[in-house]
Order: sequence, then C-alpha cells, then structure tokens
Amino acid sequence: MKEAPVMTRSERAPIPPNQAPLTTGPVPPPAPGLSEPTASLLSALERHIDRELGPLREGVEPALAELRECLGALYPAAGGRHPPPAQQEEYRARVAGLMDFLEDNLEALQRAARARRLPDASGRGV
Repeated sequence: MKEAPVMTRSERAPIPPNQAPLTTGPVPPPAPGLSEPTASLLSALERHIDRELGPLREGVEPALAELRECLGALYPAAGGRHPPPAQQEEYRARVAGLMDFLEDNLEALQRAARARRLPDASGRGV
C-alpha cells in the first residue's frame, strides 16, 4: 500500500479566507464547566461551523451538545472533578465517535451551504 506524503504548512497552498485560522471574530464566553483551553477550542470550532453553515448548523447541534458534555467531563473547569478512569475511557470513545460523525456530516452540510450560496445557471440563487 502506498503512503501519502506528509506536508508541512509551508508546503501547502495558501489558506482561503473562509478557512482562516479559527481565532478570528469575537470570542464567545467560555462554555460553563469546561477548562479554559478546552472552552476556547470548542468556541472556535463553533464559530467556524456558524461561519460555514449558517442555519444548517441545526443539523449538527445535537452532536455538538453531546461533545460539550463529554469534553466537560474529561476537561472540567478548575475545581471540577474528573470521572474515574473507566468512565474517562468511555468519554474518550464517545468523543472519537462524535468527531468522526461531525467530520462526515459537516462536510455534507458545508457542500449544501455552498450550493445555496452559488447562483444556478439562470443567475438566480438556489
């Protein structure tokens, strides 16, 4: 089996404006119950999803809510308690599954959102 070459960021094409780093825009307040780094990353992900999908975000909101819950258990805010190791493994498995689900569904929803923004052949919007 042939392996794909690994490229560093400098070898890749420039990042298009709609895929700029996730730290742009106003920073929403951190999600309650999450550690600061985790809350910041989750907020950045949600901003990116909002920017790309707009109202189609509703299609992944249940998965995002479950992701918030799992991350809150794995990375609690200061003073929070971590679950026992066995339960941590269950949360990690759920996070991995959710990330796979989100990746597949976000790609499909992103294509649908872009199709809505592109005019059809007659010049009218879709």
